[in-house]
Amino acid sequence: MKKRILLSLVSFFAMTAMWASLIDAYQIYVTAGAAGKTGATAELTLNMKNKNANIFLWQCTVALPEGVTYVDGSVAIVDARYPEGYNAALTATENADGTVTFSCSGDGVLTGTDGAIATFSVAVASSVEPGDYKVVVVENKTQLIEPNETIHTDTKAREYTWTIEQGEEPGIPGDLNGDGKVDIADAVAVLDIMAAGGYDAAADLNGDQKVDIADFVSVLEIMAKA
Repeated sequence: MKKRILLSLVSFFAMTAMWASLIDAYQIYVTAGAAGKTGATAELTLNMKNKNANIFLWQCTVALPEGVTYVDGSVAIVDARYPEGYNAALTATENADGTVTFSCSGDGVLTGTDGAIATFSVAVASSVEPGDYKVVVVENKTQLIEPNETIHTDTKAREYTWTIEQGEEPGIPGDLNGDGKVDIADAVAVLDIMAAGGYDAAADLNGDQKVDIADFVSVLEIMAKA
């Protein structure tokens, strides 16, 4: 009787371990190379773990901490995981609940079974308190799809603890070059950022996580009031 019970327990734990390994076999998770800074932008990395090297399409949804927002147009693939000629079609969609859905497909299958697949930038508001925050790849939203249309869905939330530190104290609004005044040089700096399609929190005067003509006009208005 004791032997039968022991065998049953061994079988149970073996099945549990096997199930746990299957759950973790296909996932997308977040990492960061450095701590974030209040009032600044930072880069986060999406990583994919796949049991086989036969994934051609992936999708996931990321929940960011309050006060941390996705920088529009910042998502980019990490070349090492994509074969030559893959022609990645990579998108990022900001959802009504504040989450961001990333999706990528192309020609062929990704290489390797674990590692970085994409990076994206986030803007940390100056009002965020320094501390540890959770960046979460939402459960049941991650899908890794094979060419034969086999779909692997991750049912487990993947949490990454990201440290946000105190950034530099904000200077004069609109003073992009830090010379203590707002003048035509700062207006030109906004235009340069716009032309490059980049982002600088100091140039985002209305806090909408993008640098556009509205920010340029704000600099001109500050100049007019000086």
